[in-house]
Amino acid sequence: MSSSGVKRNDEHVPTVNKRAKLDEPSYAFLETIDERKLDFDLEKRCSVTLSPLNCYCCLVCGKYLRGRSENTPAFLHSVNEDHHVFVNFNSLKVYLLPDNVEVEDKGRIQILARIRNAIRPSFSREEIDNSPHECFDLNNQQYTNGFVGFNNNASGNDSINVILSLLSHIIPLRDHFLLQDYLEEDEIVQRLGIIIRKLWSPKLFKPYVSSEEFLAYISVVDPNISSKVNDPRQIFIWLVNNLIKKSSELSRILSDSFQGNVQVVTIPIKPVLDAKGDVVKFQRETAHEKHSTVPFWSLTLDLPPTPLFKDNRNANDLPQVRIEELLKKFDGKQEQQFAQGLRKYKLIRLPRYLILHFNRFDKKNPLTVKGRNQTLVEFSQKIEFQNSRYTLVANVVHDTIGTTAFDNDDKSVWRIQLLNPTNDQWVELDGTLNRLKERELLFLQETYMQVWRREDSIE
Repeated sequence: MSSSGVKRNDEHVPTVNKRAKLDEPSYAFLETIDERKLDFDLEKRCSVTLSPLNCYCCLVCGKYLRGRSENTPAFLHSVNEDHHVFVNFNSLKVYLLPDNVEVEDKGRIQILARIRNAIRPSFSREEIDNSPHECFDLNNQQYTNGFVGFNNNASGNDSINVILSLLSHIIPLRDHFLLQDYLEEDEIVQRLGIIIRKLWSPKLFKPYVSSEEFLAYISVVDPNISSKVNDPRQIFIWLVNNLIKKSSELSRILSDSFQGNVQVVTIPIKPVLDAKGDVVKFQRETAHEKHSTVPFWSLTLDLPPTPLFKDNRNANDLPQVRIEELLKKFDGKQEQQFAQGLRKYKLIRLPRYLILHFNRFDKKNPLTVKGRNQTLVEFSQKIEFQNSRYTLVANVVHDTIGTTAFDNDDKSVWRIQLLNPTNDQWVELDGTLNRLKERELLFLQETYMQVWRREDSIE
C-alpha cells in the first residue's frame, strides 16, 4: 500500500512505470476527470478493437478502451493522450494507467462514487419508497426519476422504449431490479435491469437515458426482432416470454403481475341444406360445444369498423367508443364469429396489472399505418370490472409521420403517458422531452396499449 492510499495491482503489470511515485499523490490525477464527457449508456465495446472483453472507460475523455496491460488500447491511450484514470465496467474498480495502480477509495471519494452509481445505480429500500421525486443532473437540470425519456428514439426504437418505460412502472418488477443482485443472471436480464435502474436513478448525469446497449443485444438474440419493432405489443410479449425462460424468479413476478385466465367457449355452426343442396340456415351444434381455459399476458380489444374519412381529419370527426363497451367482449355473453363458428370469452382470473391492447392495424393491408382504425377510445381514470376496481397507470399512444407518396405507408410514432402517484399528474414521454397532460384529454389520442393496476375487490 502506498502512502497515497492506492494499491499495487500485480496482474498484467506493464514493463514501464512499474511503481507508483510515492512523493506525488496519485489522487491528483482524479482532478482530470470530466464527468460531462462521460456517457455510460453505450454498448460496452472497445472503440479501437470493437471487443466487449475487459472494457474500460477513460474518465478524462469518455472513450471505451480495452485492457490495462502494455500495448493494449487503454494503456496506449494513457501514454499518448496523457489520460490516466480508467474504470472497469464489470468490477467498477478504478485504475491509474500506465502505472496499473488501483485506486482503493472504499467509496469515500465522491466523484468516483458518482461515476460508479452512474454505471450501475444502486438503491436502498428507503430511496425506493421516496420515489419518484425531483432530482437534478450534472448541469443542475431538474427531472423526476422514473419519468425520464430516451435519447435514441429514431429508427423505430420508440416502440421498444415505450415498453421499457411501461415495465419500469410495474412495481413488483421495478423493485426486484432495484433491490436484487441480477449480475449472475442471463445477459438479457442484466441489460433490462440496468435500464430500469437508470430510469429510476436520482443521480443521472443527464436527464435522459439510452436503450442502445439493450437494443444491440436483443438484435443478436433475435435477428427477426426488426419485424416486431413497429408494434409495442409484440415487443412486450417477446420480452416477457424471453424473461420467463431465463429467470425463475422473474417468471414468478411476471406471472403474478400480468397473467390472467380467460374461459373460451367454442360453439360449432353447421349449415342446413335444402333439397337442392343450397344453404338455408346455420344451426348451432351445442352438443359439441367446447370449453377451454387459456392464460393471457394481455387482452386484445377489437375496435368497431370505421367509415372512410377525408384527409386532414381532426378528433371531432373520428368515431368514439367507450372502453366499457369494448370490455363486453370478455363478459361471457357477447359472441364473436370465426371461420368455424362462434366463440364467447369470460375472464375467470384477473391479474394485478391488466394490460389492454387496442387492435388498430390490419396486417393484410399493405398500407398498415395509413389504413389503421383511428377510432378514439373514451376512458376514465378508474374502471370497475368483474368485481375488481382498476386504476389507469400507463397509456401507450400512436401517432404518425405522414408521407406525400400515395403508395408509401406512413411512419408510426410511439409515446407513453405515465401517472405520477406523488402528485396525481400525467406525464407524456416523447424522446428526451416530457410534458404534462390533462387527464380529461388523454383519450383524444390513439390509445394502443394501457396498463391498469388493480386496487381492490368490490364487495
